[in-house]
Amino acid sequence: MPTISSETSHSPKGSPAAACAHENVPSKATRTSRKRRNSSSERTRQWIFSLLSGCVDISTWIILTQTISKSTGSYNMVTPEVLFIPVVVLMLCIALVGAYRFKRDFASLQYASEHCIACIAAYPLSAFLLYVVTSFGSSIGTSRLIFSLSLILFCIISLQLRRIYWFYQQRYYSNSKLIVLADAELGPLFYSDYLASGLNQKIRFFAVEPLLCGNPIGGEGTPIIESYVSELEEFLKRTDVMECEAIILAARFSHVTHQIMRDLGVMHFEERPVYSIESFYEKYWSRVCLKLVNPGWPLQTNFSLVENTAYSIAKRFVDVLFSILALLILSPILLLVIIAIYLIDGSPVIYSQERTGIHQIPFKLFKFRTMRHGSDLGDRYTRENDARVTPLGLFLRKTRLDELPQLWNVLLGDMSIIGPRPEWVKLVEDYEVMVPNYHFRHLVRPGITGWAQVNYPYGASLEDTLQKLSYDLYYIRNFSLLLDAEVLLKTLHVMSFGKGR
Repeated sequence: MPTISSETSHSPKGSPAAACAHENVPSKATRTSRKRRNSSSERTRQWIFSLLSGCVDISTWIILTQTISKSTGSYNMVTPEVLFIPVVVLMLCIALVGAYRFKRDFASLQYASEHCIACIAAYPLSAFLLYVVTSFGSSIGTSRLIFSLSLILFCIISLQLRRIYWFYQQRYYSNSKLIVLADAELGPLFYSDYLASGLNQKIRFFAVEPLLCGNPIGGEGTPIIESYVSELEEFLKRTDVMECEAIILAARFSHVTHQIMRDLGVMHFEERPVYSIESFYEKYWSRVCLKLVNPGWPLQTNFSLVENTAYSIAKRFVDVLFSILALLILSPILLLVIIAIYLIDGSPVIYSQERTGIHQIPFKLFKFRTMRHGSDLGDRYTRENDARVTPLGLFLRKTRLDELPQLWNVLLGDMSIIGPRPEWVKLVEDYEVMVPNYHFRHLVRPGITGWAQVNYPYGASLEDTLQKLSYDLYYIRNFSLLLDAEVLLKTLHVMSFGKGR
């Protein structure tokens, strides 16, 4: 493995810098040999997983088609084409989203949404090959019921099998470790967020600044920061690749020597994944590190959002179509809620409030009334067990039925189905003063549901606002169909289990 060399090798003996001096660094031949072993071991695991999961997918499809055809009495209509063409197309589509990578997080909603979208995309393509290309001129075609039902069940079963594998792997590698290279500014921040995140991996801190060696990362009783040269090198030498999940650079680049950056790059491509603190927050916690957001943040690369992208146009079209259909289909429920509120809590049934929209343009948001009259004159936040919320209003909030009138806001163009939740104008005025770069969340249309809403509980303080902003900025940075699909899946989960407030 490459040597992480120190620029403080000439420090006086006994000084903190000397404590971080390079000791017992393996030879270049030893490091090269270890890298080859680790690389070969990882390639072997990858080939085995790909081969086994591919065989399982093929077997699953054949069993499904044969079982369904036999149960429906259409056994003779299962042609060789239906046994092989759809599963090949399905395997190619799910391979594009990482279904055959053994390190993929199959338990995440991100993968679940990608897996489902890949299967949906495979449906018309495999149907075209089955019913147009291979069946051209044939009087008998394969049953469309068998094909459609098999594809739906394949999507569900193949996803669940991968989730089972992931949970088994997590139990097997429960002792995996996170290695954090820290400076005095971002190291303690990372540690506090790690404690709040619920991650259970073991964590070790190594210093990129010599003076940090031997000090606790976050005060008394917290992990001690170790030598970033000799101790890290020795740890990696005796640790298998699978036991070290990731190396995180929780430090400003200006605090890291050129040699350390060079060696981390080599590690990332040859042995272990290496993340900057920014990429780790996005990969593991699906949010942005607000400490790294500056006034020039929207001008950085890796933004999926541009004002007039094709997806922005398509999303607006879907918003209009969805809101029209939803208003028509849900009209009986809307009528029942209106009658219930009027009979139990009286009028008005609809509550409106001025909110801040895209580009900070105010608009009037509509909701079913869930609180007693005059409640907006009191506390600006709705807190847990808030006495102002009526019993019926509590039910409407938990099931998110109180948000249904906002479909009209979507139709008018004030909102989208998915986006950052629009805040009360009076709160936004305060946040703009207290929270740096808060205005970035207004780069997109606000939504009925959003990434912050499905990942963080209802906010009732400035600290909650900061946490939710970190999720909103993640959404803006990763604006895409896949992320919107994740939000929808999580929203359905929230509505099903009544987790609203």
